Amino acid sequence: MEKDIYKVNNDYVEVRVIESLSDLLISLNLWREGYTRNSAGKVFNTVKALLSALTVINEEKLLSLAKDEKEKN
Repeated sequence: MEKDIYKVNNDYVEVRVIESLSDLLISLNLWREGYTRNSAGKVFNTVKALLSALTVINEEKLLSLAKDEKEKN
């Protein structure tokens, strides 16, 4: 039987939300100082962290949308 490599739970979601807020604050500071390219990179990291958290929160809903077992795996 396969074993989960990563344990993803509410702590993971909390860390991703905190990470996204932190990156957003850094991005705003970079923007104010004129570092627009670096700021855009931080905003991208923010979006990735939020999407990761939302995916974990809604995992069951997403799996229920799969048409067959191949899509679920």
